[in-house]
Amino acid sequence: MSEKEKELHRILTASQTGTIVCRIAATLGISAYEAFCRFIMSKTYANFRQPGSILSMCGDPAIVEEFLNETQLNK
Repeated sequence: MSEKEKELHRILTASQTGTIVCRIAATLGISAYEAFCRFIMSKTYANFRQPGSILSMCGDPAIVEEFLNETQLNK
């Protein structure tokens, strides 16, 4: 992956993060801040931000579902 492609990936995933966080907050009934904190500390987020990962190519609902599955496994 070229440097230009990596930079584009960083920009796109950063902007997508806000939408994902809002969906998580609404689903769990928590604040956007709490959802943001939980999401950025998750394995799902780490995978999502990895250039070329399958998760980085998924839509918001799939990423939220992955995050919810991950957090349910940790309980």
